[in-house]
Amino acid sequence: MIYRNTYRNLHRGPGSYYWPLLRLKSVRILTRIIIISNLFALSKGQTGEDPNNSPIHVLSTIEKYSPTLADNVSFNPAWVKDLKLVLPCKDIPVPKRGARLPNAPRDYRSGTHRGIDFFANWGTPIRAVADGKVVRADRGFEEVPAQFREELLHVSAEIGHTPSDIFNSVLLGRAVFIDHGLDLIKGFRAITIYAHLSSINDSIKPGTMLKRGELMGFSGNTGTKDSALGTKEGAHLHWEMILQKNDQEIFLGKEMGYEKLYNLLTEIFLNEQTPINKKGG
Repeated sequence: MIYRNTYRNLHRGPGSYYWPLLRLKSVRILTRIIIISNLFALSKGQTGEDPNNSPIHVLSTIEKYSPTLADNVSFNPAWVKDLKLVLPCKDIPVPKRGARLPNAPRDYRSGTHRGIDFFANWGTPIRAVADGKVVRADRGFEEVPAQFREELLHVSAEIGHTPSDIFNSVLLGRAVFIDHGLDLIKGFRAITIYAHLSSINDSIKPGTMLKRGELMGFSGNTGTKDSALGTKEGAHLHWEMILQKNDQEIFLGKEMGYEKLYNLLTEIFLNEQTPINKKGG
């Protein structure tokens, strides 16, 4: 199943980080037992039906093919053993709290946080972690009404995952996507995402080339509940790296335990100085 490897080594790391995952696992196991029991009861009463349409056959088909899904591919730390990135927010290190790191439980995006939340004050300069080309810059982002946002989250909870249109167009807020090409991490196309920005420099457009450490905009809270309510509370940068290959999209640190993940991230990020030649906005 998609979530099978999510729960390895849950006894390790801060309790506030892993107990929600344990509760989630318990609910999933109980739900699965109930579903299988109901399907078995239904299958006993079938007569003269196509066996390929039986509930038991359908369930076995899901089990057979789900491991091929991109979400079931784990991250390998060896892929980034030589990777060095500049911190996106100067002097703001990788957070120690597990709830702000990849793999932390969330009530959206299929229950898993894919990035790092750097808690920076509103208006903190945000910079590119490595050389790359802008593929998306949402300067025209408009915040949705708070009630509408809650309705979208409710829909996501009902179907068990956050659809891409809701996540990309609403929850990320004002965001910049950078394509780092195929050379940053050998064998993969690397994409980094900078979300919840308060503003993006006017010069940042799709196709713009950015140098490592170059400024692109400023931190905020767009896309969050606080922003939908009209406040500046909870300002932070949501940053993530996605590795793409074939039909796979794997986020940095996927399914790693807290201690190994934190150590890896602190080795990857460097607190380099921001270049003097800024691109104004």
